[in-house]
Amino acid sequence: MVTGGFPAPGPQDREARDWSRIRPPAGGPAMRPQSPMLTAHKPGIVPLRPLQFGDILDGAVKAVRFNPKAMVGLSALVLAIFLIPSAALGVGSTHLMASFLSRFGPEAQAFLGAPSSLIQGISTGLATALLSGVLIQVVGQAVLGRKPDIGMTWRATRGRLLPLLALVLLTGAFSLVTSALLLGPGVLLLVNDTIGTGVILLLLGLVCAVVLALYVSTKVALAPPAIVLEGHGVIAGLRRSFALTKGAAVFWRILGISMAAGILAAIVGALLGVPFSIIGVAIAAVAGQDSEGGQMVVTFVSHLSALLSGAITTPFAAAVTGLLYVDRRMRLEALDVVLVREAQTNPAPRI
Repeated sequence: MVTGGFPAPGPQDREARDWSRIRPPAGGPAMRPQSPMLTAHKPGIVPLRPLQFGDILDGAVKAVRFNPKAMVGLSALVLAIFLIPSAALGVGSTHLMASFLSRFGPEAQAFLGAPSSLIQGISTGLATALLSGVLIQVVGQAVLGRKPDIGMTWRATRGRLLPLLALVLLTGAFSLVTSALLLGPGVLLLVNDTIGTGVILLLLGLVCAVVLALYVSTKVALAPPAIVLEGHGVIAGLRRSFALTKGAAVFWRILGISMAAGILAAIVGALLGVPFSIIGVAIAAVAGQDSEGGQMVVTFVSHLSALLSGAITTPFAAAVTGLLYVDRRMRLEALDVVLVREAQTNPAPRI
């Protein structure tokens, strides 16, 4: 059964028209004409036909290059909103941690940066998760060759922020609970000096936790596009994602492409962070690795590195997710027929 629509940008007044009512014809997926003109139609970053692996990665790069102001600019803005307070909290927590650890001797100073790293990880994770949903709106419009600015994107997605945040909290809580259940028994046995059994249970729990995390993350991967582009709530978005990822071949394809994109993004992020890592190591060497002042500067440098690298890698990862969603709907519901029709009826303006 075909549900939901695919809002794409419209031509009037440079605003994004709501095409959430656009669906393939009632009674089942639309028939896809076998026309060379149709399969070659490409008004935006990808051809309007079912996408291959190379199409998705190439389209993700093109999405960032096609509209860098919205993709990179919005990413930098949102990351700054989260990471500037995070840096301040990190510096404050470092000062408090230094006072607390001073009573335990020099060896305890190795844990000086732990609170700052935890705060930065949570802030970056929240910002990235919200961005991944918001930027999908830009990707959806780029498919039809349109370039919404930051203001247009904000107006189109601000009503979706609460469902996206609820999705992040729900999936995060699920991960914490399942990790505690799977790893807890092994940890408890180790704490009680039952080393052999504890290690075995901990390793088994770790393997199960990784497998479960990969399965769940793949099954819910298309929930953000469904929430943003189709206007669903959290539960409906999760159901939609499970429906679009149904089937073993589909599951492994989405998992493989997502992992490949994640590895590429991680490599690029690591390369972008090399200069900041060198600066951090140099500061730690001069000020003392476990000194309060040195750790504060390292905290600032680490946040700056996360901001600049995330502004590049987050849009790419979001674009991959958005294109996976478009590909699944084209394969399952002949969305390409609908998009070709709309692209021909309302062609993107020349920019």
